[in-house]
Amino acid sequence: MMKVAEVVQKYWDERAAKMYDKICYIDEEKMNNVLLNHLNVDKHGVILDFGTGTGFLALMLAKSGYKKIIGLDINESMLNIAKEKLFGYPVKLVRGDGLHLPIADNSVDAVVGRWILWVMPDPERAIEEIVRVTKPGGQVLIFESASISDKKDKSIWKRLSGFPLRQFHYIYITLRFRVSPFRTKWFWRETEGKLPMYSPEKYVQIFKQKGLRSVENTVEEEYGTLCAKLFFGGFKFSIIKGVKPAKQISKLAFQSEEWGMDELLKILVCPICRSNLKVMNEKELICKYCDKAYPIIKGVPNLLPPENKLL
Repeated sequence: MMKVAEVVQKYWDERAAKMYDKICYIDEEKMNNVLLNHLNVDKHGVILDFGTGTGFLALMLAKSGYKKIIGLDINESMLNIAKEKLFGYPVKLVRGDGLHLPIADNSVDAVVGRWILWVMPDPERAIEEIVRVTKPGGQVLIFESASISDKKDKSIWKRLSGFPLRQFHYIYITLRFRVSPFRTKWFWRETEGKLPMYSPEKYVQIFKQKGLRSVENTVEEEYGTLCAKLFFGGFKFSIIKGVKPAKQISKLAFQSEEWGMDELLKILVCPICRSNLKVMNEKELICKYCDKAYPIIKGVPNLLPPENKLL
């Protein structure tokens, strides 16, 4: 059986990554407004888009005037799409694992994410990592759907409603993007028993257990467009959010107005030993402590941990 990390990367391969934005029928204006209403971070604060995918939230933040955004994802194909989409925007892309974030402790002002915790084989570890990298006083704000396992228990009527349209849509995307019609069944087969897929209420409990305060989740709302409702039954999200307690009142350690590789290297660390990295050349970073080398591929640092560390 494959690891979840391998399944996710294979499921969203090059063809599927190109398809993603075409079938992500989200009401962008609504999600953008809700995100900005809940996000309380200075425009020059550093924001980590956890599981950025093709850069959906990162682009929203950049267009809204945020100056320092890190888009992190494990999937190289998705990051390639994000790189094209985010060209010219203040977003630094990094390839990394959500369970071994290559980000220094207490280094980002906020962590945002969308539709990412459900695909984590160890959500507790992922949330622990998110809290670790967030500065005292910083925010965590995640858009998540109700448990997918709960959705599988929906009534026969809901399963059958829209069936012809859904089947037509599956045929359309299969032919247009030349993806396997059995890819979704393959995904669920390969991840069976490996994804907890908690409810928002369960995530609230974990947020609190990992030390966040003012934790709450909003009422689940529909963010899907008409196409989403017709083809997928809609996309409903609840926002799970919390604040990392501030241990002391002080100026932020990272105050530079610039946002280049030098500034990014103050935040990036080795995913193995969490030591600082240095640039060897334009195609490679190296850990200052353990001497592990990490390639820079198409301008994106590849900071995945060793395969035996991936779940």
